[in-house]
Amino acid sequence: MDEKFLQEMSPYRLNQLMKIASKVTDLMVSNVWHLTFNEMTVVLDVVRHGIECSKEDKNVFE
Repeated sequence: MDEKFLQEMSPYRLNQLMKIASKVTDLMVSNVWHLTFNEMTVVLDVVRHGIECSKEDKNVFE
């Protein structure tokens, strides 16, 4: 994670991102799904892949 990016982010925006991360984490570790650590990794990889595909479609380069 880019430290400079986090330092430039507003506290409100960072708070919103933490809420989203908390919801995703809660879904992955809830007793309803019983995901293994390997399955959690798959879920995060799918999300990362979706982000990369979206960046390519929108021609966003860092």
